[in-house]
Amino acid sequence: MKNYILTAIIDGKTVRFNHMFKSRNAALDYIFAYYNRHELKNIQVEDEFCINNDKHNIEYVCDYNNRFRIDRVIA
Repeated sequence: MKNYILTAIIDGKTVRFNHMFKSRNAALDYIFAYYNRHELKNIQVEDEFCINNDKHNIEYVCDYNNRFRIDRVIA
């Protein structure tokens, strides 16, 4: 079964989410809802990078202090 995990750097602090997502879009929806709840409403993705040329592990850069990574794992 393929799932996705989410880790983030928010205001320079590492945040790990103990939740598995069924799709990358579900993880994206979750992180933007998290940003909205924590008064970071104007966060936008500026760039995205594949980690180690793996299209299933992507880091999304919003700004210097805010970025997040969504990795596909097989459980």
